[in-house]
Amino acid sequence: MAAKLAYPLCHRRRPRLVGWALAVVAGVAIAGCRPSPPPPTEGIAPSPMAPPPTAPDAPSAQPAPPTPPAATPTTPSNTPSATLPNTLVPNALIREWQPLSNVLLAFGSMTLTPNQVRWGSGQASPYTLVSTEGGYLLRLEANPSFYDNQNQYIKLIPKAAANGIPESLDVAFYTDASQLQSDEYIMYGGYFAE
Repeated sequence: MAAKLAYPLCHRRRPRLVGWALAVVAGVAIAGCRPSPPPPTEGIAPSPMAPPPTAPDAPSAQPAPPTPPAATPTTPSNTPSATLPNTLVPNALIREWQPLSNVLLAFGSMTLTPNQVRWGSGQASPYTLVSTEGGYLLRLEANPSFYDNQNQYIKLIPKAAANGIPESLDVAFYTDASQLQSDEYIMYGGYFAE
C-alpha cells in the first residue's frame, strides 16, 4: 500500500517541476534576447555638451535645425556711407548710351559695364553702387573731370518704355557728398539707348 501512495505523490509533483523548469527556460530565453550594452570606450568620457552617439545607419529621430532665412539687401538712404554690391545695377542699363543733351555731347557716349563707366572722351572710372533710392547712385573711384569739375558721384535715373526696358536715362553729376546730401547736382543731362 505504501507503493500505491508514493506513485500518486510523484505523479502530482511532476507537473509542478515541469512548470518551474519551463518558467526558468523562458526567463533565460527572454534574457538572451535583450540587446547587449555598448562596449565601453577606452577611458574617454564624453563631453557633457556632446550629443548622444547614434548608429551610422540609423535615421535620426530629431528634426534638422531650422535654416536661417537668406539675408535680403536693404535699400539704404541717399548717403555715400552705405554700399551695395555692383550686381544690383540692372542688366538693362549695362550697355552703351548716346548723349541726348547738348551738355553731354562733349563727353561722347557713356558705356556702363558691371564694374566701370567709360565716356567717349576717354575718361573711365570703376564704380560702387551706393543707393537705389530714386535711381542708381554710383560712387566713381577715379573722380572723372567734366568741365573742370571732378565728379565723385553720378545718379542714373532710367526712363522705362512700355515694354519695361529703359530706352533713355537721365544722369545727375555730383562733385562730392555734401552736394549729394542737398541734391545739388553740378551737371544734368540725358542719354538714349541706340
